Amino acid sequence: METSLEEDSRTKEFDGVIFGASDQVFSRYEDSSTEVTYTYILQTAGEFGCFQRILVALTFIPNILSAFFMLGGTFMLKMQPHHCNTDWLLAIQPNLTMSQLFNLTLPRKKDGSFEECRMYTPVQWDFDSIVKYGLNDTQDCQNGWFYLSHEWSLITEFDLVCNKASERLRAYCIFVAGLFCGSLLVGTLCDRIGRYKSILLMLMFYAVFGLGAAFVPTFSIYQMFQFGIGIAIMGYTISSISLVIEWLVSSRRVHAIVLAQCFLVLGHLVLSVLSASIPHWRLLHLVGSIPVIFLVSYIWLLPESPLWLMMRGNVEKAKFLLCRAASINKRIIPPELLQKLTNEKIHQGTIMDILKSPNLRRRTLILSYVWLCIGLGYVGLSSQLHKFPINMNGSHLAFRLVEVPARLCSIISMEKLGRRKSQVLALLLGGLTCLYSAFIPEVHFIDEETEANMSRQLIAQR
Repeated sequence: METSLEEDSRTKEFDGVIFGASDQVFSRYEDSSTEVTYTYILQTAGEFGCFQRILVALTFIPNILSAFFMLGGTFMLKMQPHHCNTDWLLAIQPNLTMSQLFNLTLPRKKDGSFEECRMYTPVQWDFDSIVKYGLNDTQDCQNGWFYLSHEWSLITEFDLVCNKASERLRAYCIFVAGLFCGSLLVGTLCDRIGRYKSILLMLMFYAVFGLGAAFVPTFSIYQMFQFGIGIAIMGYTISSISLVIEWLVSSRRVHAIVLAQCFLVLGHLVLSVLSASIPHWRLLHLVGSIPVIFLVSYIWLLPESPLWLMMRGNVEKAKFLLCRAASINKRIIPPELLQKLTNEKIHQGTIMDILKSPNLRRRTLILSYVWLCIGLGYVGLSSQLHKFPINMNGSHLAFRLVEVPARLCSIISMEKLGRRKSQVLALLLGGLTCLYSAFIPEVHFIDEETEANMSRQLIAQR
């Protein structure tokens, strides 16, 4: 797609302009025979030298944090097996086994399993009468729930089950709303204050909302922090990619973007390992987000985009950064080339400039629809994880390991087949996979530690 856009940018429909991270438009330097192109300057400084490799690594390392925050809720908000707390019967007959307690105090579903959100109404009878006549009247859970897992998650701490089960979906919706707001706002922010400052601002959001979420006293505040995390994730993604691709020539951008996705996969793998070894959600959140403190060093390590500086008329600083990059790459930019960089007149455009061009408008609508389908497919496939008879950590670990070769193969595919054919093949494969997932039979399985955990809870309550 990038190649197609670059080829079409030479047509009259693009009017010889390039679009910035959101709505900025600036003149093509190659359209003027008297001025050197920005791409040629980058090639002279080194297409993908030591400077660019360090920049790519530094910029995409925080994607590990992004992955943690994106899928952390999958582990912290996963549904826990539960039943109503019916320890009122233990006051009448203390020496009951778990099976006896459940048989006497919990109604059953049609499939024979115990109800999770209903219980028999407590009575003031003696134990023999309860066993002889049984209980018939039912009611909602009154004294909390038994959780059959030893993990201390958001579900168990805030009792997000039964009539409060919808809070899980609400938290996810608020997180997605943060992603949406971030995608709308941060592109403009990048063009206003620069890529460098936008990255630092998003890292500050990571520190405030990421670390702060580990200390929330209520689930409502946790949802507010999820909104801020959503803005930070999308904001950092946009600003970091904008910075990287403006330091790279077009032939190297695909490799950098795929590498960024690989860092996301690494973050998913780290999350799977941590969630398996850390049972408490607050400690898991803290361990996963505390590395953001070390990213304060980015204030001194990251450079600004020379292209953005030229758009803002700060050509001298852009020249300085280009020369520094060239020196790190052990290259020299001829002074006569730098002298050709002058303050071009910048046309301040808006999103309407994209919609005015029929070709750009068509491509924008198609890609928007494609991303809508990808989002629906991703969420749909993620919702099928509970159908596999393996634990949550194992399933996520397996799926993330598959992503690494898939992303690396996409580089070969795009270079050999082009962007368009690669996208068609990927969408076709994804669509068939989504259709197939609808026919996967649901498998119910019981964790082997459930019985032991429940017995320990009963003994502790006695």
